[in-house]
Amino acid sequence: MPHPTVMPFLYLCADYYARMRIIKKLDLYILKNYLLLFAGTFFICLFIFIMQFIWQYIDDLVGKGLSWDVLLEFFFYASLTLVPMSLPLAVLLASLISFGNMGEKLELLSMKAAGVPLVRILLPIFIVALLVCGASFVFQDRIQPKATRQLATLLWSMRQKSPELDIPEGIFYSDIPGYSIFVQKKDTKTGMLHGVMIYSTQGGYDKMEIVLADSARLQGTEDQKFLRLTMYEGERFRNMDSQTGNMLKANIPYMRETFHTEVAMIPFDASFNMMDANLFNGDAK
Repeated sequence: MPHPTVMPFLYLCADYYARMRIIKKLDLYILKNYLLLFAGTFFICLFIFIMQFIWQYIDDLVGKGLSWDVLLEFFFYASLTLVPMSLPLAVLLASLISFGNMGEKLELLSMKAAGVPLVRILLPIFIVALLVCGASFVFQDRIQPKATRQLATLLWSMRQKSPELDIPEGIFYSDIPGYSIFVQKKDTKTGMLHGVMIYSTQGGYDKMEIVLADSARLQGTEDQKFLRLTMYEGERFRNMDSQTGNMLKANIPYMRETFHTEVAMIPFDASFNMMDANLFNGDAK
């Protein structure tokens, strides 16, 4: 049987052990609620920032015929660059929601009634915030500069890529350099273009060519470097003399030729060429 003087010490140790067990369970309970909300709010904030980022660069993405691997790489690096903006908001929102829920359910009041001070209740969240702060510092120091460089390389490469060929009906299509094409009607099943009018300024505006064709077919070559334009039943008009300084001249010589079938190769680089990322090493970002 223990000595009578030892009994108060044993009771004190047992009470301390019981309190420590309660505090550990409270820590796990608080961390469980907080970390679930932190993960949810983080991905929600990141998604909102990504949507805003995409709308900012939507003109560089739409109509370029980019493959899925290029788009996924773009979204991946964009997400990495937006992580430092999402982390503080996620910490703030998760803290407000988690402690707001505990206050609404009177759980904070119960903890205070059990003798747990507010500073001790906030201690696990404070430790998590310190870990997030350290991870954010390492991330912005090591990972974000590389992700920003890769993202800048992708954006520049996307801007240099030629747009995907999709000629509309009833308006002039001028995304092919040196050509302006008008199509009266387009057959989506066969790929035939009907009522075609082409203005070509490859030789300069002084020697502009105008081609009228009953129908035509436009296809890309296998190496994606040229467009094969096959025209049927048409006429070609070309100026033979420069009009510069001679605008008042009534009769300007021109060439007119008629053809049944004619094939023209138009330079058009439709492939995606990735630039060298080392070119952006000196950028301030």
